[in-house]
Order: sequence, then structure tokens, then C-alpha cells
Amino acid sequence: MAKGVNERSSFAVNPEELVKGLPESERTVINVFRKCGPSVAFVTSVMNENEDTSRNRRRRSSRREPLRNETKKDSTVAPRGRSLGSGSGFLVSSDGYLVTNYHVIERAHRMNTAVFNYNENIKDLVTNTTKFFLGSEAGNSKTANEFINKLRNQTVERLSVQSSSPNGKPRATVYVRINSSKQFQECRIVDVKPELDMAVLRIVSEPEAPYPFLKYGSSSDLLVGQTLIAIGNPFGLDQTVTSGVVSATNRPMTGIAGNRIPNCIQTDAAINPGNSGGPLLNSAGELIGINTAILSTSGSNAGIGFAVPSDPVEEAVTIMIQKDRVQKYKRPSPGYLGISVAGDSLAKSLQLKLKSGSKSVENEGLGLFVTGVADDSPAANLGMSQLEITKEEGRIILGDRIVAVGSKIVSTRSDLEEDMKARVEGEQISLTLEDPKGGRRVVYLTLCAKTL
Repeated sequence: MAKGVNERSSFAVNPEELVKGLPESERTVINVFRKCGPSVAFVTSVMNENEDTSRNRRRRSSRREPLRNETKKDSTVAPRGRSLGSGSGFLVSSDGYLVTNYHVIERAHRMNTAVFNYNENIKDLVTNTTKFFLGSEAGNSKTANEFINKLRNQTVERLSVQSSSPNGKPRATVYVRINSSKQFQECRIVDVKPELDMAVLRIVSEPEAPYPFLKYGSSSDLLVGQTLIAIGNPFGLDQTVTSGVVSATNRPMTGIAGNRIPNCIQTDAAINPGNSGGPLLNSAGELIGINTAILSTSGSNAGIGFAVPSDPVEEAVTIMIQKDRVQKYKRPSPGYLGISVAGDSLAKSLQLKLKSGSKSVENEGLGLFVTGVADDSPAANLGMSQLEITKEEGRIILGDRIVAVGSKIVSTRSDLEEDMKARVEGEQISLTLEDPKGGRRVVYLTLCAKTL
């Protein structure tokens, strides 16, 4: 039977065919969105209420609809309470850790921590007061001790505030919706750093498959005029993409904690309410900042937006996640070598001096320049030497250099950092070192626990 004119037919189109005729600049933005969009989330926090209060609120305002989680695995329903704010966020690990602005979830965090801190203070106050007034009676008899303990416990119970809402949830809950999904997933607040207007979240349920996550770029290498792409949820509009350039670098900005955040990135990429906490990306799709604030007289985009640079964010986030994995999930502590090495800029400068035959640097060689060795560390126990600068002449005297970790050659600091991220406490590794005279040796050491 021949097909009717109105019958529907479908066919697949290669996405690359759709962008083939577009300019390179447009293809760059499209490719970055395709690559990074699935890692961007809508973040919202709400104050939990009991069922009766929620039902009354729905009657008063029929426009408000419950946010339902439609998956069978997780039947969580976003609380039918008051909204405490929303914004954007992004995944930074395959197991469900996200980053957002602190001010996006600030009200939820303050609400939960205020109750906890109050109850802890009440417990300390009652315990100390009981010891002060009845301490002389304690230890006289078993009956006296039982009476004092009972009195203390009853007093604490009566003065304490219930840390959870009547439905058993915390006072406030944070939810995320990833990549325009209709599914809201409950998160817990891992840690916050108001000084950087940054917070780390973790999806409560374990993932069925690894989450796509963003990779960090270097915010210190940005140039004015460089292309930037922002992805977020302005005014609740999921997966909104805007692009612009680096308008300026090293802009100071006052953070949510009232402190000065240095080296912020100024951009003309459109940033509006709801973009807060979303990623600012370079043309390679690497995270170089967190969209945080705008300068505007109307409250909407005026072409002046600011982002917290990724370099300090990456350092803080890495520590928070490592600490949470150790404490919450009983993962092994990260391995610690106990050295610091020269960054790319310093390494290039030293290499140029070496190649030019400058007398200000002695002993040419290969490998990462060791610039510091921590006391009582595995590196110190091996007798590794570090770069030194003479006080009289300002001459640089090189120490050991790291050529390889195991069989892997390391040529940049990021190479070493990436390798060490996978190492854990108690792991034995081998290092190929080159001394100031050019002699090489292979040493073996056991990593200790990294203090978090």
C-alpha cells in the first residue's frame, strides 16, 4: 500500500551536517554547549512543611504546583513549602558532586545550621550548669548520678528545637534538576565557602551511571578579548546559553561574606538573575569561572557580569570533596607526597634562563622543579632537595627535579597533580628524580595521609 501524503516519516540527521556551513565562531559555541550542557543543573531550595500546612498553602494559591520527581527509583517530591531561592550549578564529578554559588542556597544552609548550632549550645549550657550546681552530688551514689543524668537529658529535650520538620526531613532541602530533566533530585550541602561565594552539593541517591562533569581550565591564563560562554537558568529558563568575551581580568569584587574576592573575571556575556552559580567556560569547554554577580541599575543584564575565578574554586572544591568522601563514605584518605613544584610560568622562566646560559641559574637539567619539601613528609624522609635562592647574589640553585612517577613522564605541574589525585594513603610509588648535577635515581616511597 502506498504511503499517504499525510503519513509521518522520520529520518536521522547527523548533527555535524547542521553546523557545517556555520562560521567557526558559531560552531565553537554550539560544540561547547553540546559538550557541557548535560553537566549544568537548575538548583532550588525550599523550606519543608508538614502536610496540613502544605495543603492550606495550595488552597490559597492554586498557581503553585508541587515539583514531582517522576522516576520510579526515587519517589521524592520536592517540598510543598516556601521557596528559599534558586539558581544554577554544575557537576564536577561523576559520582554526583555539584558546585553552585553560596548565595543560591544560603537561606537553606543558614536555616539548617542555625537549628543545629542552637541545640549544641543548649546541650553545652545545660551540661555545664548541671555540673556547676550539682557537681558535688555526682559520684556520691549511683542514684544521684542517675538523677543528674535524667535531669540533664529532660532539660535538654525541653529546650531543644526539633532539627527536622514534621515530615522527618531537614528544615530546608536543596534540589537539583540536571540538563532540563523533569526529575528533581535531593541534595545535601557538603560544605560552603562564603569567602568565594561557593558551595558544594552532593546528590543523595547513588547514580545508575556516571554523571557527565565539567573539567577545570586555568583562570590565570585568560586574555582580554577571549571568547567566553555562559550556561545557566536565568529566570528559571533551563539551559540558556549566552556568549561574550573577557572584558577585564583581576577585578576585585565584594563577596557574600563581605570580604574582597580578588582576580574576578568581568564579561559582557549576558548574565541575569538565575545564572548565579552557573559555569563560565572558555572556547575549549573548560570551567574558568562561576557566574556570580552583575552590575546593573535595573537588576537585569547590562553587559557587565562578574565570575569568581576557577583556580581558587578548584582548590577549595577538591579539598571539600576529598574530605567528604573520607568522612561520609569511608574512602581512603588521599595520598600525600609532601612537595610543591614550580608552576608553568616559573618553570618556563627557569627553562629560558637555562637555555640562555644565564649565570643566575646553576645546573641545567630535566624534570619538574621542586620548590618546597614539607617537614616529616615522605619526600623529606627520602632527603629530596628543593630549589633555593642565595641571599647575597639572588642566584637560583636548583634542587631535585621529578622526571617521572612510576613509568609516566611528568612535564607539567598539572601532570603531577592529576597523577596524585588517584593516589591514596599507604600506596607505594616510585619516582625518577634528577639531582642538580644531572644524575638520575629511582626512589620508592609510601604515601601518607593528606591532612584535609
